[in-house]
Amino acid sequence: MGTFLAGLAALTLLLVLAGYAEAAHPVLELLTSFRLHLAVLSGALALVLAILRHRRGAVLALLAAVAAAAGLGPVYDALPPPGDGRSLTLFYANIHDRNQVPQALFEALHTADADILVTSDTPRAVGDRFAATYPHRLVTWNRGESRFTAIWSKYPLDNATVCLNNNVAPTGAAATVELGDGLRLGLIGAHFSRPYERLHMTQAAALLGIAEPLARPLVIAGDFNAAPWARVVARAAEVTSTSILGGYRVTWRGSYPTPLARCPNRGATRSTRSCCRRRSVSWRWRPWRCRARTIAGCSCGCGSLPRDRAPVTPSRGRRSCLC
Repeated sequence: MGTFLAGLAALTLLLVLAGYAEAAHPVLELLTSFRLHLAVLSGALALVLAILRHRRGAVLALLAAVAAAAGLGPVYDALPPPGDGRSLTLFYANIHDRNQVPQALFEALHTADADILVTSDTPRAVGDRFAATYPHRLVTWNRGESRFTAIWSKYPLDNATVCLNNNVAPTGAAATVELGDGLRLGLIGAHFSRPYERLHMTQAAALLGIAEPLARPLVIAGDFNAAPWARVVARAAEVTSTSILGGYRVTWRGSYPTPLARCPNRGATRSTRSCCRRRSVSWRWRPWRCRARTIAGCSCGCGSLPRDRAPVTPSRGRRSCLC
């Protein structure tokens, strides 16, 4: 038993280290999504091997746990405290992909009644129902498909732009939200391609041009098909001068957290873990989907729908965030 577990510890260490070479191949980029899982697994292996007095195995497992934990970056960052300005609630949700019951998520979003809602993979039928609640909207229809990325807002939108997936920019929508009283908020809803398409870094760089005409503070919310500690998330934050929201929490119908990129939900019964980080990005991974985030002018919070709604307060400052 000890020898088998020691071999498993060695394999875990190899997988963790391989994930740090994510720039070399999409498969290695996928490994980064499981870094938190590997950290927990390695820690458990180290404990068991220590009890079994298998020193080499315990050391290997401990090294794997430390190496994985060291790469979780934004998870350790605390969320910024809410400001003193007016409260604004914003949710992001990927409704359709791998979600067998999009209607359940729609009902949760409808109940939450956010001031601004950004959605990806939105079925037309669901979109038509959102239109009844949000008088201002910006929609991106994918060619020949019934799903799209959209911004739904109770406030007027200006400088509106839509982006179809053209192998350069992510599918998405961008606009300046006119909040009144001189307050303006730049907003980008982005849906990145999957890692194996090898477009992540190109799409992250394209955010610079999309963000340039928008007001500040700037919020970027979306499905990045990457974990919050992935290099594409860091790159997106870098080119847009935003900050990844920190912290780690579950989202819509979630009962436990997950490191998988975005925030997802594999249907109404699966958890769509949350993913907001202190520098500004949301995440999600294939089996689930990035669902909800509560964001705001520049403090952002992610929580369960509809109960963990953590409104943020936009201010007149220029601080920006990526959720």
